[in-house]
Amino acid sequence: MGKKLCYVVSGPSGAGKSTLIKLAAAAVKSVGVTVSCTTRSPRPSERDGMEYHFISHKRFEELIKDGEFIEHVECFGNRYGTIKNAVSDVLLKKNRCIMDLDFDGAYKVLEDGLLSGIECVGVLILPPSIKSLQRRLTERNSDGAAALRDRLENSFNCEKIARYEHVIINDDIQNSSRRFNNILAG
Repeated sequence: MGKKLCYVVSGPSGAGKSTLIKLAAAAVKSVGVTVSCTTRSPRPSERDGMEYHFISHKRFEELIKDGEFIEHVECFGNRYGTIKNAVSDVLLKKNRCIMDLDFDGAYKVLEDGLLSGIECVGVLILPPSIKSLQRRLTERNSDGAAALRDRLENSFNCEKIARYEHVIINDDIQNSSRRFNNILAG
């Protein structure tokens, strides 16, 4: 079936990660996507089990206690984590696995080697500018002013950017999708 790879995809909220991942999952047949758990409430367009598994803080703590997460982080007052079986389940069906992780979760997987025996490749998705990111986040209308400010302040950290093998500046969704799919197919 070919070499098994896990693509750790990160970027600031509003950079277009979810859109690129959805397009890739539809276009690249050898790719599957893990679904992370979160304690945050779903946005109007999100469905449980599709974008995230939406769980309570109590259930999240139980999963941590039971050692079920590959990685887990707290971000903007909510918890996010990837269940260990999520990656192996995808790799049983596909050659390539995409994990959509924030910077801290990605660091744990890429630098700490949390997926032993599986080659991990870091892909960073960035907006073309901080102004465009601010516009995207404002249009999304899912954060208050303080959360928006925090997201913007944490978006362009050179130390975080240096961890990734591939960087895509998402200035045009069609071109960015083509570049992302080429990385996944490579």
